[in-house]
Amino acid sequence: MNKPFRILSLDGGGLRGIIPVLILKEIERRSGKRIIDLFDMIAGTSTGGLIACGITVSDDGIHPKYTLQDIENVYTKRGNDIFPKKNFIERIINSVTCLKRPRFSEVGIDKVLTDMFEDRRITNCILPIFITTFDLYNNNALFFKSRHALCYPSKNALLKDVCRATSAAPTYLPAYKFNYDGKASVCVDGGVYINNPALAALVEISKHHNDYPYNFDCLSLEDIKILSLGTGHYSNDIARKKVESWGMLDWATNITDVMMQAVNQTTSYQVDELTKSGNFLRINVDIENEDFADMADSSDETRNYLISEVKKQVFGNATLMKQMDVLLKKCF
Repeated sequence: MNKPFRILSLDGGGLRGIIPVLILKEIERRSGKRIIDLFDMIAGTSTGGLIACGITVSDDGIHPKYTLQDIENVYTKRGNDIFPKKNFIERIINSVTCLKRPRFSEVGIDKVLTDMFEDRRITNCILPIFITTFDLYNNNALFFKSRHALCYPSKNALLKDVCRATSAAPTYLPAYKFNYDGKASVCVDGGVYINNPALAALVEISKHHNDYPYNFDCLSLEDIKILSLGTGHYSNDIARKKVESWGMLDWATNITDVMMQAVNQTTSYQVDELTKSGNFLRINVDIENEDFADMADSSDETRNYLISEVKKQVFGNATLMKQMDVLLKKCF
């Protein structure tokens, strides 16, 4: 059997990104190894892209600049900078103004990303990364890849641009305009078409395993191990609502969750079918209470609810934990 190629895939989901961060911390605790030593590529969309960049960025090419605790602090201490909590009057005003503009300004997230990454670029990441966004200006899916950045300086984007582009969720944050590969791009959240990047990462390594920086002479699907982490999904059945009579406003406030759930489930099915039995594991959390489902909710109550559900549904699930341990042993 050849040496395995190990992929960590991280979904989009705003401040619910604390869910995969907590799972990654548990993985480091159980394995005694750093995440960067357990995987060969990290793929991410939106908040998953921020996590991927955050845990791989380095100033010396050896040691990560941030620990998982540092990344968790972004969600616990700076979530309100990105998605500021609003009082009752502000929520009423926002419910009207958001019909014509995003719910939140870009000021907060721009400040957080600049503080985290400054002028560091894709090539400052220890592991290969694979981050998704969609370029509205050029009407094409755009992937930020270490493979490209290492070969073409014009594709070696600033990490703060990468993270801002992949997390520009429609209705939540403004689209992001910047120059990439010598041309103007206007990008929105990669979650509009690929919220779960596991399949895209699988395609990337399947075709380009010979290329730098992967350098695998021979690699089959049986050699690829994938851990895919979700950011939670609201488990209430939307079909129970009277969707037949919904108009533009109703769909605009619900379509994001519908698309994310549909794409995530489809991707998991495809990856599971393509990989060898036992080489793919999907971990996610059911959010049963609608009060805690908003991925832009920076309140302590919502964060504590998500933390408690991770402990109950993931860490308290002996069967799931055993599956994770088995997969990780295959990755050693």
